[in-house]
Amino acid sequence: MKQKALFSCLLFIVISISVNAQVWKNSNANIDERVESLLSEMTLEEKISYCGSKIPGIERLGISDFEWYGEALHGIIAWNCTQFPQNIAMGATWNPDLMFDVATAISNEARALKNIGKKEVMMFSPTVNMPRDPRWGRNGECYAEDPFLMSEMARMYVRGMQGNDPNYVKTVTTVKHYVANNVDKNRERIHSNINKKDLYEYYFPAYKTCVIDEKATGIMTALNGLNGVPCSADKWLVNNVLRDQWGFKGYVIADWAAVQGIEINMNYAKSQPEAAAMAIKAGVDQECYRNEVKLAPMVNALKPAIEQGLLTEEELNVTVRRLLRLRFMTGDFDEASLNPYSKITEDVLESETHKALALKAAEESIVLLKNDDILPLKKNSQKKLAVIGPFANRCWMGIYSGIPKSKITPLDGIKNAINAEIKYAEGCSVTADALDAEKIEEAVKVAKESDYVVLVVGNDESTSTENIDRNSLKLPGNQHKLITAVQKVNKNVILVLIPSGPTAIAWEQENIPGIICAWPNGQEQGNALANVLFGNVNPGGKLTSTWYKSDNDLPNMHDYSIQTGRTYMYFKGDPLYPFGYGLSYTNFEINSIKTDKETVNTSEDIIVSTSVSNKGKMDGDEIVQVYIKDLKSSQTSPIKALKGFKRIHIPVGEIKKVDIKIPYEAFAHYDTISNQFMVEAGKFEIMIGKSSNNIIKRKAIEVKGGIIPAIKVGQKSGYFNEKDQNRTKNWDYLYKNSANLKVSTKEKDNNAPWAAYEITFIDPGFYVNSWNAELNFKSASKNAVIETSMEGAKISSYQVPESLKLKIKIPIPPEYGKPVKLKIKTLEGEVIHKSITIIPPGVKKPFVISEIITE
Repeated sequence: MKQKALFSCLLFIVISISVNAQVWKNSNANIDERVESLLSEMTLEEKISYCGSKIPGIERLGISDFEWYGEALHGIIAWNCTQFPQNIAMGATWNPDLMFDVATAISNEARALKNIGKKEVMMFSPTVNMPRDPRWGRNGECYAEDPFLMSEMARMYVRGMQGNDPNYVKTVTTVKHYVANNVDKNRERIHSNINKKDLYEYYFPAYKTCVIDEKATGIMTALNGLNGVPCSADKWLVNNVLRDQWGFKGYVIADWAAVQGIEINMNYAKSQPEAAAMAIKAGVDQECYRNEVKLAPMVNALKPAIEQGLLTEEELNVTVRRLLRLRFMTGDFDEASLNPYSKITEDVLESETHKALALKAAEESIVLLKNDDILPLKKNSQKKLAVIGPFANRCWMGIYSGIPKSKITPLDGIKNAINAEIKYAEGCSVTADALDAEKIEEAVKVAKESDYVVLVVGNDESTSTENIDRNSLKLPGNQHKLITAVQKVNKNVILVLIPSGPTAIAWEQENIPGIICAWPNGQEQGNALANVLFGNVNPGGKLTSTWYKSDNDLPNMHDYSIQTGRTYMYFKGDPLYPFGYGLSYTNFEINSIKTDKETVNTSEDIIVSTSVSNKGKMDGDEIVQVYIKDLKSSQTSPIKALKGFKRIHIPVGEIKKVDIKIPYEAFAHYDTISNQFMVEAGKFEIMIGKSSNNIIKRKAIEVKGGIIPAIKVGQKSGYFNEKDQNRTKNWDYLYKNSANLKVSTKEKDNNAPWAAYEITFIDPGFYVNSWNAELNFKSASKNAVIETSMEGAKISSYQVPESLKLKIKIPIPPEYGKPVKLKIKTLEGEVIHKSITIIPPGVKKPFVISEIITE
């Protein structure tokens, strides 16, 4: 009996251990129990491996390799995925609901790629660094210079990307770059020096909205330092503010090799183990670093850090728990049938529904800056139309773009829209080129022979991108010279800007009759522009940054104080175009201003009401903007600050009533003595306008003083709308029927001869939008034309030069280290290929590929 009892006891213990060991596989178990179960089965080395972007599998547990690395700024960086307008353009829509739709489409494509084994769903977006200086190279990635508008757009991006399932997250968002990375040159070696008031009132709000209201799953710390401490080693910034004050429970990843930089760039740590220990203790969990051979520096340094007593394994466990938790939240360890997002198929990739949404977003983003009765153009009024400029025949979508099959250039869109004779000339290069004089001469000739000129200019990654800040707000290269030359011979010029941010065009505003800001506007940009040019769409976008007349209007770029004249809130000069500015083809009138109370008591909301009438001849959208000014503040306060807005569609002759809720916290400022937000009792002016400089109606109200209670994750701010329908929509609400899921087909092959080079791209260690290359030919007939493509996605077409050497750009591949074919199709004439020279960015040496693949 004793032996039998002993055997039963041992069997019970064995079964209990076995069951406990399998808890992490049990989808019905509590997520915290599952995390602890898996963590208990991991070795120290396996735990450490989770602290880099490339995570090796654990074969004995049946866990496969995993890459914690994805980009989805305005579309997935992958082949044949829909590319929506760049964030600066999405901000110009002033339409958070549209932002939600776009984010839903992007996250659906991300899930589709995961479901077919091509991508993971860890996404490094959105970017909510405040673009307080338009010279910053990454302005295009951001929604607005205003913290409230930035917050409302970012809110809907996070909501649409993460989904609303109670058990699973659709994609992991990583809000970046925390905090105040607004200078890109030497960003890994410099500090942003900012007082606490500016931090809490200007630089923090968008992060706080994403974290507390929307429960964002991730945060990326910036490469720079804050007030003398590297962001990735800053306990106050990460553990105190982010985790303790805001209650953030997600993961924190340091930007590219930023943990390594704590020692080698910032000289803040004495060794790599000490840097890694600092990061973990500060609340940072992972280091962004993707390399086919090398592990992240943080991964290499963590075991020595533990061996040297700089860090304990239990401190590391805190980090790994957070990382494992997200893998459970994405459903990585569960049966696919349990996860609603596993039903998303590759049919959504660049589907007709998504392309239509990209077109709608592009149309809503376009801002009409000037119109001296030249727009809209009548489709049949021009017999001859010139389309000129370095961006006229180029679908520039901005940095961090993927590669869709379909890309509509401005020239394509105009050709699709009208039957007039259309002549094209490049005009000049984006930056100065030896051939520019000849190109401008050609453009002038084309302009002389035309009734109207659509002149498309701007700037791209050659002058503004990650690692490169703009030297000036002026148009780069000889583009201004091109504009003046064309204007001399043809006064009917419509200037179209494709900018990365505010651009100084004072001469153009004075001398050109029609100016449109069309942004890096996604893959449908050409069709959207044509619809606005020819009146199919009434432009309703508004600027989300102040456009200055010259560089002289700006403080030093390294000055992070907002109160030194930055943004519309503190700039006292005369802007070229103010924040919130945008014209229309119709005439809107704001008729009144009313409030539901004359005195706002502590913790009360106030409803601001108006009516808007369309007095013009075209249906259109108006964006009603509500600003607030503290009339008797005891401290420096903004000239005015945006606190509410609404985009409304108004048919001709109709009047629409608009109600905008303003929460009590909108009247608050951050008190640096008590370290809390508070409202100072007194009079405030509420203003309704069409822009920050065009205030139509004003009303003064009394506001009682009070404290704004601190909130954490699990609570909500006054701006959170509990009844918002976007909170309950299923992932498939965009697709009303199966026809909407029809995938865009590739263009029919015209059986033209083609050749290809197989290229394996290597990770240069930093982001670039494209690689340079040179195609070399043995021979080519006169005026031979070729077209390049990759994975079915067209890149561009070129005329082969007489030198038989053609410089081209190749978009970055979504995956480094994997061979891809660059296909070259001969469209006109005959060519014989010789080789391709690949010119990597940075210090890596060019290499030549001579093996030619043919049919």
